[in-house]
Amino acid sequence: MILEASAAGALSGAILLFFSHIAPAIGAKNFIRDLDRPRFFGKGISNREAHLIGALVHMLVSAVSGGVFGYLVLTGGIFDFDLFSIFGWSAIVALFIGGVILPLEGHGIFGTKEDAWFPVDLLLTQVIWGILFWWVMGVFPK
Repeated sequence: MILEASAAGALSGAILLFFSHIAPAIGAKNFIRDLDRPRFFGKGISNREAHLIGALVHMLVSAVSGGVFGYLVLTGGIFDFDLFSIFGWSAIVALFIGGVILPLEGHGIFGTKEDAWFPVDLLLTQVIWGILFWWVMGVFPK
């Protein structure tokens, strides 16, 4: 169950990553621009390397989020694989991303250093992640 949930989380994250890369081509017309010089553990890196590291962090957080949710369901926690429980878990993950991951990346609490709409974007992204996770988990037989 934990491995299946991790795979579902990673697949949901990959689908969101794919859509974030094709969105500018089909209508969004803009990427979030990082104006600061990218650094990784104090060493300067190129924008391409920073983009790749960001994609890897996104995939890792998605997979770990799915796996932890699967663990909580398996141990009989308060969660189940219904859409309401997954939305609750998505809100918890959004708080973790906004309060821990984004500040570590230098984007400020909930990304407010970048854009005033970033928290809304974070919440919407997590809602879509939850829907995708619920849909992918429905593919696996129980």
